[in-house]
Amino acid sequence: MIRIRDKTVGITSATLEVFHLFAVDAGWVLEAVLDDGSRLALEGRVRTPVMPGPSELVVAYVDAPRVVTLDGQLGTLAPGEPAPRLVCTALSGGRAHVEGTLALAWTSVADRSARDYEVAIALDAALIT
Repeated sequence: MIRIRDKTVGITSATLEVFHLFAVDAGWVLEAVLDDGSRLALEGRVRTPVMPGPSELVVAYVDAPRVVTLDGQLGTLAPGEPAPRLVCTALSGGRAHVEGTLALAWTSVADRSARDYEVAIALDAALIT
């Protein structure tokens, strides 16, 4: 399940890729294809060892949705302050559970005004290392 503001959508597929596993901080990419055809893609850092968890995924970049309409205005999404975090935990069969509520920052393209943009995530993803 992913809830974007007040809209809840299902998940068709999801992957959590974790790389640089031997560094102090590993990199990660979470990508989910949603039932409505849109996608959610986030990137960030996580302290190692990542699994079995629970581990905090610190969001550094919002890749998708990148531009969204809010109250009729186009705007971009970025991590808010402090950096949003998700929690991941290993599941059997090469999967991971990822959960949390992100407070993202929406900034209007027209006038640069900013607002909070909440995204709640609770999903199981294929784990790629």
